[in-house]
Amino acid sequence: MQKKNYTAEFKKLGKKVKKLRESNKMTQQSLSDFCDVDIRTIQRIEVGEMRFSIRILFALAEAFGVKVEELFLE
Repeated sequence: MQKKNYTAEFKKLGKKVKKLRESNKMTQQSLSDFCDVDIRTIQRIEVGEMRFSIRILFALAEAFGVKVEELFLE
């Protein structure tokens, strides 16, 4: 069985995070503070460079006031 590369999915998720952050008029710094992560983590998530924990996924959803599954909708 071949291992799947999820790069495209992380890039889509990153674009969604950026779109939600901007529509909520949040800076990368304010989002990183809310999620208790470094600003570089948010930057890397938004460009799809980083695989991140489920804790961060739930923190992002909470920051935007959405359900986790909504982060995966286009």
